[in-house]
Amino acid sequence: MQYFVKNMKYLAFVILLLTTNAYPSVRVLSQLNQFDKAPDLTLPKLSSPTENVDLKTLERPVILVFGEAYHQQTLVSLVELKKVYDTIGLSEADLNVFLIISHTPTAEQIKQLQEDDKIAVEILLDKNLEAFGDYGVTVLPSVVVIDKQGRIDLALSGVPLSFDDVVVDAVLLSMGRITQQQYESSGYAAQKINAQQESVTRAHRITSLAGQLARRGFMTLALERYREALEIDNSYLHARVGMARCLLKLNLLPDAIEELQTVLKADADHIEANLVLSQIEIVQGGDGLADGKTRLQKILRLNPEHPEANYLMGMVCEAQGETDHALNYYKKAAERLLEGMN
Repeated sequence: MQYFVKNMKYLAFVILLLTTNAYPSVRVLSQLNQFDKAPDLTLPKLSSPTENVDLKTLERPVILVFGEAYHQQTLVSLVELKKVYDTIGLSEADLNVFLIISHTPTAEQIKQLQEDDKIAVEILLDKNLEAFGDYGVTVLPSVVVIDKQGRIDLALSGVPLSFDDVVVDAVLLSMGRITQQQYESSGYAAQKINAQQESVTRAHRITSLAGQLARRGFMTLALERYREALEIDNSYLHARVGMARCLLKLNLLPDAIEELQTVLKADADHIEANLVLSQIEIVQGGDGLADGKTRLQKILRLNPEHPEANYLMGMVCEAQGETDHALNYYKKAAERLLEGMN
């Protein structure tokens, strides 16, 4: 049995390196300029996987919410959008609202999405993160408002304090209820939406470069780039997680933990940060092994198919002598990763 476990572990590890390189990244960064044509989007409905939604065929304005069903701030954005609807006096027939996710939600998560305090959405599944990449999504949630002509009226990352005001103006513009001149005079419209958006874009570019350096083994150079990204935008969580992965590789565990705790303080549900922290806890062993297992169990309850979480759970089970369970987790990780390559 040990032979099969080690071989399956090795297979899953190799595929994990080939597919993810163990560093956070978005496939493509397509900078969204206000009033430009929105990138094409065709995705299957979660409710009817054989039926696709094609952005080009829609005749009403569209709100795209990029997020995840398990992600608390995504749920907050849906609550805030419901308030926007109530403020303007809109009905569900006025706009198409889509929640775009990359992980298949559980029945409990779907029930939570359908609660009355949230805007009604059609869920679209983007397992390969193609739409996330085409729209340059680096922060969850991200909200994009598109008018009937397919123009981008708003591309907003996160849920800032001004969320309601910003989105209300963009929705009114998308529906033709205010003119572009009125919208621009409101103070919320700008070529990059606001300085924060521009900072996020710059930080993402440098973080992507840092990830490339890290994948090639240049950890010290990668750390310099991650720090540069954080100087531009101290709240950019992807850079902190990438830095933590480098610090883990360099065996600087306390520094890595400090970066991850900063991320989790801002977003307790951040999967990448929780995965890296669980990996550190596994490396530390002892009580840390139990902490890592608990953390991974939470991730797998929400995302049972997550390949890296399955791989790390295999490591936990192997360390605890549960070879049958370890083999199953390694096998599942390899299968999910191979599916993603096809």
